Amino acid sequence: MSDMVQLGKSQVGKSQVGKARLGKFRSGPMRAPVPVLALVAGLVALFGFGINFGEAVVGRAGAPSHGHGGHRVDDDDQGTGPGGLAIASQGYVLRPRTTLFTAGEYENLRFNIFGKDGKPLTDFTRVGDRKMNLIVVRRDLTGYQHLYPVMDPDGTWTVPLELEEPGSYHAIAVFLPGTAKKPVTLGMDLTAPGLVEPGPISKVSTIADATDGYSVIRTGDLVGGSVSRVWMHVIRDNLPVSDLDPLLGGPGHLVVLREGDLAYLSAQPVAGPRQDTAIDFDVAVPTAGYYRMILEFQHHGQLRTVEFTALAR
Repeated sequence: MSDMVQLGKSQVGKSQVGKARLGKFRSGPMRAPVPVLALVAGLVALFGFGINFGEAVVGRAGAPSHGHGGHRVDDDDQGTGPGGLAIASQGYVLRPRTTLFTAGEYENLRFNIFGKDGKPLTDFTRVGDRKMNLIVVRRDLTGYQHLYPVMDPDGTWTVPLELEEPGSYHAIAVFLPGTAKKPVTLGMDLTAPGLVEPGPISKVSTIADATDGYSVIRTGDLVGGSVSRVWMHVIRDNLPVSDLDPLLGGPGHLVVLREGDLAYLSAQPVAGPRQDTAIDFDVAVPTAGYYRMILEFQHHGQLRTVEFTALAR
């Protein structure tokens, strides 16, 4: 991830974008280090155990904020609150066939979703152009992958998966049962045994570079305890990109994960025409704290991904 910069709340115009890319802005403050991460290492491969970074990371989230706009959300808000923290929710259960993988090797991940009747669920509704979205990330927020499993007639979902580095990973399944009105989000832990080298502690960021001259500028603040609006401005060679390809039913796809427990936040594209070439999202932010925001966008048939670190106050 490149050096990031701090922008204001207002949307970015064409002239501001040019200034940002010319280096007019300066990088934001460094985040305080987490000393526990530096101590996490061991000969896990000798004993066949995984390391759970969720237990090792020191939490940074503070108390929810109460003083800003947008309706409030809470951790147990089934409609807009975070998901992916458990294998069961709203009467649905995620059951993986295996959770142990070999680092650096492709293996098939297989799992089932069991319905309220206790049987494997086979009735799913498409969201965008997919019936199942699977997010995989290591507990230190590295190694992000967005995968699309395929379902067999018996309700078994399968997808090739490579856990590139050893460590404890979290997989988040997002789907819409045929009879449900809102998507369901379930999570499961996966392990690749081995000696774990924690990833770097990232800074709060508002600019991220992609390949081939693309960059994204993020504006808008996250406010704990509310639905916060953010704008993602895609630029290429200092010019705004206004003709993004559709992706999962919208101009872009945003994943937001809470640091520590990897709670999956609801990030909904704002309906209606795009303004100032920005992709608008409403993000339900349950608490103050640090969050990783991953934006996927597609232009001229090429998918690109950028990541930001944001602090909700």
